[in-house]
Amino acid sequence: MISQDDIDAMTPAEMVEEFATTAKQPPSKVMSINLVWEEACEWYDEVLDAEGYHHPVAELKELADLVYVAYGRAMAMGYDLEEAIARVHKNNMGRMKQPDGTIQFREDGKVMKNKDYPKVDLSDLV
Repeated sequence: MISQDDIDAMTPAEMVEEFATTAKQPPSKVMSINLVWEEACEWYDEVLDAEGYHHPVAELKELADLVYVAYGRAMAMGYDLEEAIARVHKNNMGRMKQPDGTIQFREDGKVMKNKDYPKVDLSDLV
């Protein structure tokens, strides 16, 4: 059995791989897409209940499940999700600054990306 220290040192991709190996569950493109949809719906249901009450603990659990099955989907597709996330982050950090060095926001608070900054290239990861 794997120790808690070993689990604490694992990346999300390694955790999902351990789960699949232990369950003797081969990667499935069809099941993985269904799981992502199922968990996204469960997360959505936890954001607010019918009375508008927010359940933060339940929401956090569903967000974790969603990330977990996203890693499973990436594994099923043969994608290096950790590398993709690192590249997207680096690109987002560069794209947030406009040519004049400012950061601009939409009315709803979203950062406006610099349209002239090159988009991230993940083509070598698929």
